[in-house]
Amino acid sequence: MHANSTQPVLAVFDFDGTLTDRHTFWRYMRFIVGTRSFWLRIIPLLPKMLSVIVGITPLMQARLAFIACYLGGLSVEQEREHAKYFISEQLPLWLRPEALRRLKWHQSMGHVTALVSNSPENYLIPWGQAAGFDYVCGTRLATAKNKLTGGISGTNCVEREKVTRLKGCLSNLDDFYIYAYGDSSGDDALLSIANSPFYRNWY
Repeated sequence: MHANSTQPVLAVFDFDGTLTDRHTFWRYMRFIVGTRSFWLRIIPLLPKMLSVIVGITPLMQARLAFIACYLGGLSVEQEREHAKYFISEQLPLWLRPEALRRLKWHQSMGHVTALVSNSPENYLIPWGQAAGFDYVCGTRLATAKNKLTGGISGTNCVEREKVTRLKGCLSNLDDFYIYAYGDSSGDDALLSIANSPFYRNWY
């Protein structure tokens, strides 16, 4: 099935493992606190990590413990500076050239492009805007009194939430011919609404 010439096209990309060759969020936290501090602070979290491995604790619940441990109390300005350097120094090393070529092809064709990821919007939005995406949706880190609380605002941008957030940007999804690119079960809902879903197999 292909889009007809009059139907608008939407290309939706996941970030971690799709546009990049690795997960970025825990590396972001390590980037902020430093490698030594990252591994020292992880010790109290080991039981929670084990409970995820054996299937007791949901991964997204454990993720909140990491956010609280590494980002709670950081000022909004500090985190913004960290994000700026992370985008310029780290992320370029992990981007998949073939994925960027696919993105640029969609953009050259005039397609609407969206980046929808569970990574935090704090670095996802500035990176995505620089890459030319029309819409960027990610998990929102909660703030209060100009500091990160260590929690999230709303829901982790994963599974059905990815579709919900996309609909928040483009309420008329049914009008589009949709390409979707993902690499994990967290992208299943997104891939299910696509006319052309690509799961790890488009390059």
